[in-house]
Amino acid sequence: MILIIIFIKINFFIYDILFQKYADSDHRKQGKQLLSLLKKTNKKIKQLNYGNYKREDEFILANNSKFIIYFSFYDCGPVALKEIENYGVITFTLQKDFVINNESGYYIPELELDNITLAFNKIIKIIEEISNKNPDSIKIAKQNQNYNKCQRALDDICDYIIKN
Repeated sequence: MILIIIFIKINFFIYDILFQKYADSDHRKQGKQLLSLLKKTNKKIKQLNYGNYKREDEFILANNSKFIIYFSFYDCGPVALKEIENYGVITFTLQKDFVINNESGYYIPELELDNITLAFNKIIKIIEEISNKNPDSIKIAKQNQNYNKCQRALDDICDYIIKN
């Protein structure tokens, strides 16, 4: 499993953070391609390695970021992603089930391709379009917090048990 997170800061500074997690599926080649393409943009890149960062750092970055590219291959418990989304960060992901709605996330199936250029081009285009519209990150944060709250997950589990 690979997890790549890219952040772009809302205010004065721009953060583009790369967070990688290689556990189940080795897509280092695509991760390196994506990083290389990002470095060719005007984005500032910082790399966070899974297991080697402090949770406080994650929250500071999430609080000062606008976008996340969640480059993970069939993750079933994206706790860090959910925490970051709760700050109003807009998600780009390979996993359709992680997209809350069209305002706070985008499904990018091209992230699974060997040639990551198609995904990169699609994401950068969307980032530019969204940035020009200046979205309300507080509104997005509230939507994400409501969707990601633990009580909702418990309700979903109970509903599933009752129906089956």
